[in-house]
Amino acid sequence: MSAAPAPFPKPAAADVVLCRFPTDLVRPAPGIKDRPAIILKVLDPAPGDASQAFRVVVCYGTSNRARLYPHEFEITRHDHPDEYARAGLSSDTKFSLRQLVTLPYTDEWFALPRHPLFGQTPKLGELHPQSMPRLTTAYRHSGR
Repeated sequence: MSAAPAPFPKPAAADVVLCRFPTDLVRPAPGIKDRPAIILKVLDPAPGDASQAFRVVVCYGTSNRARLYPHEFEITRHDHPDEYARAGLSSDTKFSLRQLVTLPYTDEWFALPRHPLFGQTPKLGELHPQSMPRLTTAYRHSGR
């Protein structure tokens, strides 16, 4: 019998975390790859949830940057060095504001970084204030 998913301490909106982002957003299951995601919103634990885990709305991050759509924005080492460092990214990353999902903030869905800088949490870093206008523009283009 496997152990119940363990919740992490309450995160903050704009935290960049390591997430097992699902490949199917209709019937989500933890993805096989840990990837960066941005926490857009933090929700209280669901009523009756025995784990008492916070829930978070996250957006998808990928290092596949072949094309940048209006509903996406990127943080790159060369073009955004301060933002890149503050986010804790290990490669240039684009984030899609069309691919959002609400997940329990537990070790089933989120992974600890190889070298955690923020204690035993999935947090890689946080968005720099200079990233916010690009995130807002991408969100406006997402159709949400």
